[in-house]
Amino acid sequence: MDESGIDSNENYPYGWSKKGQRFHSSRPGFRRDRLSIIGALCKNKLLDTMVYQGY
Repeated sequence: MDESGIDSNENYPYGWSKKGQRFHSSRPGFRRDRLSIIGALCKNKLLDTMVYQGY
């Protein structure tokens, strides 16, 4: 069994800008839901997957 999550509130730790200019990133000003994905693997076969909102 394995769990993975997707959160869209992250900002960018690095980016591209013209030489001598600072890189600025933006992120949403409101909290969004997190998607969690769970999958079960048995004998190299995927048994089932589940996606739900939250932690």
